[in-house]
Order: sequence, then structure tokens, then C-alpha cells
Amino acid sequence: MDREKSLKQEAEDPRNLQALRDQALDRITDAFANNTLSLEEYELKAELIQKARLVSEIREQIADLPRPAARQAESPAARADARPSRTFRPIPAGLDLIPVEEKTGSPEFSLCIMGDRKLAGDWLNADQATSFTLMGSTTLDLRNTVLPPGRLKIDAMAIMGEIQIIVPPGLPVKMSAFPFMGEATVKGSVEQRIVPGMPWVDVSGIALMGSIVVKSL
Repeated sequence: MDREKSLKQEAEDPRNLQALRDQALDRITDAFANNTLSLEEYELKAELIQKARLVSEIREQIADLPRPAARQAESPAARADARPSRTFRPIPAGLDLIPVEEKTGSPEFSLCIMGDRKLAGDWLNADQATSFTLMGSTTLDLRNTVLPPGRLKIDAMAIMGEIQIIVPPGLPVKMSAFPFMGEATVKGSVEQRIVPGMPWVDVSGIALMGSIVVKSL
């Protein structure tokens, strides 16, 4: 009994889990590249593998996949050239440490007119948020709030004012806001590689003679 307990503890060691997680991600990537998995199946499995905390949870995601074909011995360089592209790796530093949970509340709405408003702490209740700022300043601080899995949609409208979005290190951001005589910028320190199955932020909207700025702190 003690030996079984010891083996189980060894299997659940974070280092062993990470090695198994990497192997599982390799398996689903190969399956996706060979059309065995659809994009939706691939993204779901990648998300569950990344969130798994037990060996059984990781193995469950690859149990229904075909066994990989045996490969002939080849040089490390040849293996690297043949390996399918994996956009989700390496995971940006800090991204796997961000707290995540399903968000089922009402979309957040922030209004600021000729004033100064800041949303900080655990303020996010949904996977969508809207910020409207007129001749004022709004700060949306995402560093200490639990994020939804996958996309967080932020609609930002800054009219002769500014909206600043602060994200934790490693959290990817996609900016599609339109500046008209204004600024819509993602600072260089912000991660922009989206990882399937992991949280990321999609910022859209308009900066009319104002600014929408995303930075990482």
C-alpha cells in the first residue's frame, strides 16, 4: 500500500505532470496536423490538458487518439524540421498562473464622463466588458481579477478621453480598436501570441480624438 501511495505521489509530481502534459500536447498536435482532430476538438483538448492537475485527466484526452507511427532514428535537427508548428508553445511566462473560471454574469459596463474611474481587484463577472469614456479617464486593471477561459471581449469607446487597460505579464491581447484622430496602441511589453485554450483579451472599439492603450505591469 505504501509503495502504491509513493508511486501515485511520484506520478502527480508537478515535474512529471508537465512532462506528460508536453507529450499529450505533442499527440494532439500530430493528430490535428493529420486531420484526425477538428480545430474545435483540438482547442478543447488543449484547454483541458493545460488545466489538468491529475495524470488521469491528461491521459483521458489522448486515450481516443491513434497511436503515433514508429519513427526511424534521425538527427535532432531532422526531428525539429519535421515537427508540426505548435502556436500554443512555448506558453508565455505567467500565463499558466493566471486564475481562470467560467463567467456567467452580466456583461460589465463602465461609464465615465469628465471624470476619473478605475476598475481594480476581482471586478470581472462576465466574458464581456464595455467601457465608454467621454472627456475623462478610465483604467481597467485585469491583474487581480479572475479571467474567463478563452476570449475576454472588451469594447472600448474613448471620445476625447483615455481608456487604459492593464494586463498581467503573459496575457495575450489582440487590438482591433479604430483610432480616428486618436491612438489605439498595445505596448511592446504586452504578449500578442494567442494560445489555444488559454485566456486572452480581444479589444475593439474606437478612439475618437482620444486614446485606448494596453500595457503590461
